[in-house]
Amino acid sequence: MTERFPLSRRSFLATAGATALSGAISAPALAQGANKPLKIGMVTSLSGPFTALGESMRAGMQMFLAENGGKLAGRAVELIVEDDQAKPDEGVRKFRKLLGQDNVDIVSGVISSAVALAVRDVVTEAKALTFISAGSANDLARKAASPFVFRPTKTNWMLGHTAGQWAFEKLGKSGCLTIAADYAAGRESVGDFVASYQQQGGKVGKQLWAPLGTTDFGPLLTTIASERPEFIFSFFAGSDAVRFLRQMREYRLHGKVKLIGSGALFDQEDVVSAVKEAALGGLNTCNQSPTAPSSAAFTKAYQAARNAMPGEMGTAGYVTGQVIKAAVERVEGDLSNKEKVKEALLAREVETVFGPMPFDPRNNQAILDIYVNEIKDGAGGPVNQVIHTYKGVRDPGPVA
Repeated sequence: MTERFPLSRRSFLATAGATALSGAISAPALAQGANKPLKIGMVTSLSGPFTALGESMRAGMQMFLAENGGKLAGRAVELIVEDDQAKPDEGVRKFRKLLGQDNVDIVSGVISSAVALAVRDVVTEAKALTFISAGSANDLARKAASPFVFRPTKTNWMLGHTAGQWAFEKLGKSGCLTIAADYAAGRESVGDFVASYQQQGGKVGKQLWAPLGTTDFGPLLTTIASERPEFIFSFFAGSDAVRFLRQMREYRLHGKVKLIGSGALFDQEDVVSAVKEAALGGLNTCNQSPTAPSSAAFTKAYQAARNAMPGEMGTAGYVTGQVIKAAVERVEGDLSNKEKVKEALLAREVETVFGPMPFDPRNNQAILDIYVNEIKDGAGGPVNQVIHTYKGVRDPGPVA
């Protein structure tokens, strides 16, 4: 599947009334290549377990580009969207297509940590300017960091580590159980949570795993009921998270045992809106919240445009657009010198919906505030409410 979005004035006018966040668009001086269209490739998951998340990410990027009249630094933008099906080999194939066949100037997107790791060598060998919107594999900030890859999102460590801190302080110290999706992000998230929680003196019991696409969590939920933990740490995303939370309620575990997870477990747009009351009381650590102060204007505009409160992926697509805009404008539309682009992005923070975003010069990884959200009743239904903020969280980065 290939989708192309040349954002014409008509496309812009269709959404401008609901997305007036940017204000007046500046027109930097045109530089080398600025008279050519700017081709941005996006690879996201439009089929498989992360379909809803991928659709939200695409919508966030489209919304940002429409706000800007379909131009960045005076260059008309063509957005080419590809589906990776949340599969590493398909992600590699689609990245190669965008770079080799479509000759894009920039590649972006990616939800799955496994896909993010798989495409790292492809973009590095091609020296392609790359912005990973959501794939959170720790190694991309560590031994697999690339000079060509910027990541305007969190790492799995940033969420798992802070969840461990919060859980030890607030949820209990001796009766934790974990359950997660058995793939890169799930394994890393649980590992980082457990390391953080145990470092403080917490004790962890059973660790349960479910393959991506699990439809029946019954046997695992029966185990949880028999173990009677103080609380559960969990990582699921997309349709897996929806099924897990619904079945937690069916097995009468909802409300009986505290549940904390990474942000994907309680994504506002794609999970909480689907499970509604089954999410109430849930806790998560995330770099995004629709109730964060930095998200106020965006949340209002996104609701008007999509009739939904934004979750992590819709916000991530939009924020990726903000960071790409900063990169392109700081070099006046000339992307021919990748080192200059890198220097421009590292020179100062980018103002984003996630808040002011500096990049770590060791690995091009964003340094971010991490929110502890609790799902509470709101005017329009259950909503992620910020109850604590860990300021300026930085991944440990490359090991010397």
